[in-house]
Formats: sequence, C-alpha cells, structure tokens
Amino acid sequence: MNQAIIERDIIHQPNVPIKMRDGTKLYADIYRPNDQTDYPIIILRTPYNKEDAQTMNYAHPIWYAEQGYVVIVQDTRGRWSSEGEFHPLVHEGEDGYDTIEWAVTLPHTISKVGLYGFSYIGISQLLTAAEQPPHLTCIAPFMCGSNSLRVSENGAFPLALNLSWAIFIGQNEAVRKKDLQWLQQLATTNIQEYYPYLPLQNVPIIKNELVPFYQKWIRQMNERLPESPALYENISVPALHLGGWYDIYVDKTIENFQGIKEKSKNKLAKENQYLFLTPWYHMPWSRYVGQIDFGKNAENHVDEILIKWFDRWLKDYPTRWKEESVRYFVTGENEWHVSKQWPLSKSEEKVLYLSSEDRASSINGTGKLTEEILQQSSEKDIYVYHPSIYVPAIGGRSGADPVLTPMGAQNQQPIEIRNDVLVYTSEALPADLVVAGEVKATLYVSTNVDDTDFAIKLIDVYPDGRSINIAEGLLRASTRNGIHQREPLIPNEIYPLEILAGSIAHRFKKGHAIRVNITSTLFPTFDRHGNRFLPLEEVTELTFKTATQTVYHSKLYPSSIQLTIKK
Repeated sequence: MNQAIIERDIIHQPNVPIKMRDGTKLYADIYRPNDQTDYPIIILRTPYNKEDAQTMNYAHPIWYAEQGYVVIVQDTRGRWSSEGEFHPLVHEGEDGYDTIEWAVTLPHTISKVGLYGFSYIGISQLLTAAEQPPHLTCIAPFMCGSNSLRVSENGAFPLALNLSWAIFIGQNEAVRKKDLQWLQQLATTNIQEYYPYLPLQNVPIIKNELVPFYQKWIRQMNERLPESPALYENISVPALHLGGWYDIYVDKTIENFQGIKEKSKNKLAKENQYLFLTPWYHMPWSRYVGQIDFGKNAENHVDEILIKWFDRWLKDYPTRWKEESVRYFVTGENEWHVSKQWPLSKSEEKVLYLSSEDRASSINGTGKLTEEILQQSSEKDIYVYHPSIYVPAIGGRSGADPVLTPMGAQNQQPIEIRNDVLVYTSEALPADLVVAGEVKATLYVSTNVDDTDFAIKLIDVYPDGRSINIAEGLLRASTRNGIHQREPLIPNEIYPLEILAGSIAHRFKKGHAIRVNITSTLFPTFDRHGNRFLPLEEVTELTFKTATQTVYHSKLYPSSIQLTIKK
C-alpha cells in the first residue's frame, strides 16, 4: 500500500489491497475528507482502470469526497492492478459483496454503502445487489443490461460494440501478459478495417488467449442464456437507473427499472425505483449527440443528481430527493417531463401504413406513410441486398465510442439516395405529434434465400430536408419466432415480421414529416447477414448469396409502423 496523499483537503490512499473470500487481492484507491468525521461510503468497481474512474462522464472521486463521502474506486478481478483472471461478470456479485463488507470496517465510516457507475459497472451493481450484502443501501446502475453483456435479442451479432470492447479490454490483458507487440497492434489499430472481416471469430486483431470471451460470444449467439430468475427478485435496495435514447442499452435500462419495481420481494426496493431517460448516447454525456444539439436542458448534471440520490439514502436526507419515478427527455422539443411510470399511462397506438405509387427505392421514389391503406398501382417494393455492398449504419444506437462505432443523431440522406434503401414519408404534419413509448414495425416480406435480415429506421424529416434518425431495429428472419427457435425461410414465401425499434420520446413538429427507411443492414452496428441459414462462425465471403427482398403493402399484406402516441 502506498503512502496517503493529501489533495485539496482530501486524503487519497492509493492501491489499498482488499482480500476476497478466495484469497484474491483486489486493489482500490480511497478518497476521504481530511478530518475525523464519520462519512458514508460510495464505491465504483471498474474493469477500466481505477485511476480513471469513468471520469469521461463522472466528476473525479475527489469531487465526490468533497461532498462528504468516503469514495472507493476498485480495479475488478483480473484488471489493471488487481489479482486474478478476468472473466466478464462471472465474479462481480461475490467480489462486490466482499468489497462492501470490507469497506464498512474502515475507520471514520458510516455503515451505509452506495454503488455507482455505468455500462459494465452498472451490470456489476445489479449482480452485487442480488447477493444482498447487509450494508448495501442503494445503487445507481446507468446505461446497462442485467445479467449479461448481450444486448441482441434479434438474432444478429452486435459487432461494433463487441469488437471494439474486446480490443479495448485486450490492451490491458496484453500489458498484464507483457505482450508488447500485441499491445502496440491493439493500440494503433484502425477498427474500421476489421469490421468487415470474416469469419467473425478469426478477426486478426483478436488474440484468443487475451480475450477468450469474444469467440465464446459468437459461438453462443443463438444459445439460450442461463436463466437468472432471482436477479430482480433478490434486489432489495433503492435504485436510480439512467438510460439514453441513443444508447444501445436503453431498453435494457428500462427493463431493469421495471423488473425490480415489479418483481423485487422487498417493499422498499419496489417503491423506490427511479428512471431518468436522457437524449444521450453511451459516452460522453452531453447536449451534443451526433449532429444534433439538444440544448441546455440536455447538459450533463449527473454528478449533482447522484449527490442528491446518495444524500437521500446514505445520509438520511429525504428532502434532498423529490423526483417522480420517471423523468424523461423529449427530443425534438428538448424538454424534460415526469411520470409515475414507463410506459406512460396515457397513450394510444398510431398506425402508419406503407405504400408507393411506383416504387419506394430511395428518396427519389414514391414511398408514402399514410393513416389509411391506399389502393395504389404498386402493392410491393423490391430491392437487392448483397453483403459485400452493404448499407452502412449512420448514427443510431451502438456503443461505446462514437469515434469507433455508429452512434447518435445523424442526417440519413447519404444512404437515402441509394436504390437499396426503401423510403416511405408522410405528408408534412399539420400539428405537433409526440411519440413516447415503443416503436415497432410489421412488415410482410419475401426473399429468394433461406435467411436474411430486415432493418427499419424511424426518421424525423425537417423542412430543410434533413433526415434525422430517431429509432432503429433489425431482425434476423430465422429468429422471427424467437432467438432460440431459428427456422429457415422458404424462398419466395410471404412472412409477417415484427421488428422492434425500441422506446423513444420525440416530438415531431408541425411542418416536419415522419419517415421510415427499410434496408437489410445496420452495419457495423450488427454483423452483415450472408443470406444463408448458417451459424455465425461459418459465414465467409465464399458463402455470400444475393438476396432479392420484397416488401408488400396492400389490404392483404398491410405493412406498417406502429407508434405509441402521448395523449
């Protein structure tokens, strides 16, 4: 343990060893006010370097200590300064428990502990809370899933997120194994060069001994995850959840909020789940999300919110927390709203039907969105998808770094000029329309191959022609009856596909139009489909087929998008 350092009236104790139940030592930095007062504890357990402490989004731990807390930032097992081997999420519940119960033995502490952090660290909080450490008092899991890093429930592999994360994780693994050559290759790689590489499990930049979980994820993509029915039931503490409308985890964040609220066996936990829904992507958190400035109301004030949260539960200041259960940001309007629940209690479904007079190929076509099914000369639209000529994802919900992966609000015109993108647009709206809730599409489709993908985007078309993405979704057609029930398609047979595009809160303003784009790729957000009914690990350029995709729109096959409208 290194000697304590005094910084800005804060005592900083670096590299404090904490022994886990199996003898493994995990190392932490501790920050506390330089006085003899007893303070409650907040902990951030990170695989991303305790000295960084997720400061891209949060204030430095010194700031939190200045607010009257003992702050512990720990390197998780097998990462950075800590001992052991890193296996994603395997040890986080037990290690979190042991860390909390060790922390309350420190001098000048109050035996109340809160957890914070986002992404992997948010999942870790949930797993720790389910272990029910006696002195855990509250948590703040932001932008995360539940018991798994998996975010794909549509049969496709979240390539950009998974590959970029594996490369990032691999750098520290290379340092720990003193593999300088591989470290230099990882640190200087241009990930864009590796996204198209096939087969997925043989990407040259991925070294299996450094990140063995990456190949495992590919092999297990369509296997059933181990059930953890007790996760939400066993969480017995208040939780503050935060999601972002352009974050890949937004629907999982909502699911965590709802799951604990509905399933926890603890009355205090059930009654004290809170959800903030911001306009942000995974990181950094800012009013600027892609090409859109969501205004002053969208600025990052998370640190102040967290201090109010921790003051409420760790310092017993109930008046410090006066929030409704749900606070959500409406993009397009750029204002916050509150609700007692999500989904909203007062809403209705609005259905918009696809049609075209001739063909809907590109923005030069005649694709329309209407409230009634139109009798038009064309009852279908056709486009061709070959995986070597994919439509790139522009912005959207990916993770975790906008420099490396497609994220945020972006103008879709560069892809809407392509004939392999179907474009359906409403008339200019006569009045504002607020969509707040789930977005999904029902498409009646056929194809000449035995498996393929269909993707949709919901778009806000501005009067000046800008076409800004609001939500997106993709479905691997073989998983149309469930991710664990893959079935090939019968070529040229018509199938109804339900494609989920997740939840949003957006105001389409008067004079704007609503648009839906249909393609067969969101690449590299998800892997390219090779148009063959094959396991992911068998897809290569040699197995590619050309798919001729048909989308039907008639009274018999009424393809549509369903929007949840706020009353």
